[in-house]
Amino acid sequence: MNKTGIGVIGLGYAGKQHLDAYLKNPDVEVVMVSDASAETLASVCRQYKLEGNRDYREIIKHPKVELISICTPDYLHCAQALAAVMAGKHVFCEKPLATSLSDCEKIVAAVRKKKVKFLTGQVLRFTPLFLSLKKIVDSGTVGKPFFAESDYIHDIRPFLHGWRVNPQTAGDMILGGGCHPIDLLRWIVGEVQEVYAVTNKLALAKAPFPADHMLLSLKFANGAIGKVQITVGCRRPYALNLGVYGTKGTLLNNRLFTENIPALEDFINLPLPTKAEYQYYDREIDELLKAIEEDREPSVNAADGAGTVAVCLAAIESAKKNQPVIVKKYQEKFA
Repeated sequence: MNKTGIGVIGLGYAGKQHLDAYLKNPDVEVVMVSDASAETLASVCRQYKLEGNRDYREIIKHPKVELISICTPDYLHCAQALAAVMAGKHVFCEKPLATSLSDCEKIVAAVRKKKVKFLTGQVLRFTPLFLSLKKIVDSGTVGKPFFAESDYIHDIRPFLHGWRVNPQTAGDMILGGGCHPIDLLRWIVGEVQEVYAVTNKLALAKAPFPADHMLLSLKFANGAIGKVQITVGCRRPYALNLGVYGTKGTLLNNRLFTENIPALEDFINLPLPTKAEYQYYDREIDELLKAIEEDREPSVNAADGAGTVAVCLAAIESAKKNQPVIVKKYQEKFA
C-alpha cells in the first residue's frame, strides 16, 4: 500500500502538533514542510530530517504531496487553502476556516469544483468526551434540548507574539478562540439562527484585538437558546465546558442526570475521559484519510467550517452594533 504524501504549511504550535501526528502514522509520509520563519523551518527540518521551503507554494507544487495541512495564521487560510485545492490536493485546514464569509464561499466552491477532500480542524468533534455526549443527546436520554452552554476559558498570554500582537493580523477572539464552543453547540444542539454578544476588555488591555471577554446569547433554529462565554485573559487553567439541559435530563461535562432513572437524586459521574486540553489531531487525520479512501465527505468539511465562521461573524457584528444579529443563511449557498 502506497503511503499518502504529506505537506505541512506553518510550523507553530498547531503545525508541530500536526507534524507529530503525521510522523506517528504508518500510512503517511511527510514529504515537505514550510514556515515563513527561516529559523523555525531550519530547526524543524534538522530535528526530523525533512525537506523544507519557506515558500508554501513549493509544497503545493511538489508531485509527491497529496494532502496538505494548513496551520498558518487565520488570515492566511483562504489564499493557501485555495491554492492547495486548485492544485488538486486534499486539505486539512486548521480552524477557523477563514476570516470572512466571502472567503469561506470561495473555498467551498473550489472544493466542489476540484472534488478534493477537505477537513476543517474543529478538534472538539473528535474528542471521546464530546463524541460520547453527542451520542447521549442524540439518543434522547436528556430529551429535547432547550438550553445549552459552552465556555472557552484560556489564558492566551503565552501566545501573544508574532501575528497575534499585530493589529493588522490579530483578528477577533470570537473567531480565533470562540469558534471552538460555537462549533461544539452547532454540532450537538443545532444551527444557530440569531446571536447577541456583549464584550469587555479589562484583562488584556494592551492586546490588539477588540475584546478579551465575550458573552454570547444564542437562539437556535430548533427553538433552543444558548450561552457561550469566551475569555482569553483569565488567570486560571484552561477549560472548555459543555452543558445541555433537556426535557428529560441534563448533561454537565461528564455528569448526567436523567428522569429515565426514577429514583435518581443526583448527577451520575460518567467514566468518560476529560483532559486539560483536547489535542486529537491524530483522529482528525485518520478521518480525512478514511474519507479519501472511501471517496466520501469528511465529517467536518469546508461547508461545516463555513457554518461556524458565519455564527462567529454574526457575534462580532452584534458586539459592534450592540444589538442581536441574524446569522447569515450560509446554508443556502453551502448546502
